[in-house]
Amino acid sequence: MATKVRQAAGTKEEYLQLHRWMCMAKALDDRMHILVKQGRAPFVGSSRGHEGIQVASTAALAADDWLVPHYRGLANAIVRGLTMKEWMLAVFAKVDDPLSAGRNIPGGCYSYRRLKIASVSQVVASWVPKASGIAYAAKLKGEGSVTLCTFGDGATSQGDFHEGVNFAAVHRLPVVFVCENNSYAISVPIRLQMGNPNVADRAAGYGIAGATVDGTDVPACFAVCKGAVERARRGDGPTLIDAKIWRINSHTSEDNHLKYRGKEEIDEAAGHDPIARFGAWLMERGWLTADELAHSQAELDAEASEAADWAEQQPDPIPEEALTHVFA
Repeated sequence: MATKVRQAAGTKEEYLQLHRWMCMAKALDDRMHILVKQGRAPFVGSSRGHEGIQVASTAALAADDWLVPHYRGLANAIVRGLTMKEWMLAVFAKVDDPLSAGRNIPGGCYSYRRLKIASVSQVVASWVPKASGIAYAAKLKGEGSVTLCTFGDGATSQGDFHEGVNFAAVHRLPVVFVCENNSYAISVPIRLQMGNPNVADRAAGYGIAGATVDGTDVPACFAVCKGAVERARRGDGPTLIDAKIWRINSHTSEDNHLKYRGKEEIDEAAGHDPIARFGAWLMERGWLTADELAHSQAELDAEASEAADWAEQQPDPIPEEALTHVFA
């Protein structure tokens, strides 16, 4: 059962900022799909449906904490300070792309040192031990920082997941593991991945804290994630959070989920949009009106379009520097 949080963990201003970050991620996601259809961009790994847990978990961090996200973590990066123009430079693989200097597909392997985002990888779950290593270094140095590591449910079927979480548990490391559980590892449903679909139940096997939360309920996610970060910072060890969400789009623009998901299921997923749910929650409290919501999204959509047009005109990487930053 999902954790029920009755008491709000944030202020009105915090919640409005969370919602704006979510809408910003949606604007970029929607614009990227348009660019792919126009043949202007090569690829989209959509984060639609994931925005709630992504902004809630990342907003629970302090400025000096580390983020180790998976390759679908657009909203995580936005919360850390990534701008629309910076993301679009990466989409068009331009020379000034701050994520990978124009050397990767959008949302692929990237990092951002200034924002304390560690290198993302497309090798599933390979970043979990990395996150534990960062947390171990922070503990040894006495830095007091917390590391947030995010991944999908498919990653929990990999050995890297076990090794990373087990290492963090043994050394009581200040790391928070968040599974964005959309019930699909690309096209493989969770019933064919694991006998127990509740990832947080595994926490007991490692001797660490575990929590299951409705990943479309932003206030609940914020409360659970803030508690886990505070626990890690106190020295009480890791937490494994299982956020139940719905993947609204196909796995990527190269995938067609109609081949393995029925129309009813896809329609149901769209009905669990965390942005719409959170917007309704804010309006119920009188903190946001329907007109304000519509105006804000339209404004962000226009900004995303302008950022794309601007980035497309920026200089491409220099061919002679193709091997710069390559390790070997």
